[in-house]
Amino acid sequence: MSDPSWSLGPPKTILLATDLSSRCDRALDRAAHLARLWDAHLVVLNVIEHDENPLEQRREFDLPSWRRLPDRTSVVSAQLRRDMREELKSVEIRVVEGETVGTIHAVAREIGADLIITGIARDETLGRSFLGTTVERLARQTPTPLLIVKSRLRPYGEVLVATDFSSPSQHALTAAARFFPTSSLTLLHAWEIPFAGFLDRPNFRREWSEMEKETCDKFMEASQLNSDQRRHLQVLLEHGRPEAIIRAYMHDKLVDLVVVGTHGQGGLFDVRLGGTAKRILEAAPNDVLLIREPRSLTRTDTHDTPRTPATIR
Repeated sequence: MSDPSWSLGPPKTILLATDLSSRCDRALDRAAHLARLWDAHLVVLNVIEHDENPLEQRREFDLPSWRRLPDRTSVVSAQLRRDMREELKSVEIRVVEGETVGTIHAVAREIGADLIITGIARDETLGRSFLGTTVERLARQTPTPLLIVKSRLRPYGEVLVATDFSSPSQHALTAAARFFPTSSLTLLHAWEIPFAGFLDRPNFRREWSEMEKETCDKFMEASQLNSDQRRHLQVLLEHGRPEAIIRAYMHDKLVDLVVVGTHGQGGLFDVRLGGTAKRILEAAPNDVLLIREPRSLTRTDTHDTPRTPATIR
């Protein structure tokens, strides 16, 4: 299997999936900013669900020409170009009719996207219910890194990388360093003692902390960071629930991005966004970048990939 694109450097092709809502304006601003920063080709995708009433369609043809609905593609293209706040060398706008996740996945594969960016709507991530199934399905089905934008546009001065010392979180650290070489990196591992009763034992917390430190040292030895990046990397080992520690750190330190590695099947950072990864996505006050474990791609993509195209709510 060839190396994932994120291992080679910043993305050269970005796909922005937007529903044109006011909340998705933040994702649009971020996508334009990153495309300019990386000199990348930006494809903006708006997907329309085909749910029009056939009776209403017939009535439209009975209206005078000036009262008929304008061409959707032209309207969307005009709105997106009007909303663009940065001049870009290369931007392409697509309006596609279909089912949400399938179309995003299909277009990303067609254009060879190195990064998918999307936003949140109605204060819920891409949907009407809590996180919604859109993010979970998109994260499960696409091998492409997925950036979920929550915050207003600010430079990613510091990038937080959540780790459980697994192979996927190793990939997340590598991707963060490749994507944002000028940003300062912070590696954060939050741990909980599995049996609270052990806390009563003398020095147990200290012993457990030392064990976590040894595991972290081995993790860093295996990393792909260069010597300069390792020297400037801040490492935090904190006791507590990962999502709570991450939320507090991002809030207190004004960090706008957390990077999370996702497993193909099971594990702490599950590609199905179960367990910790889902809680981090919900709790993080700002942007979240999900990096898929390369080894999981051949296991899941062939049977998870939908054949029908896609729309963002």
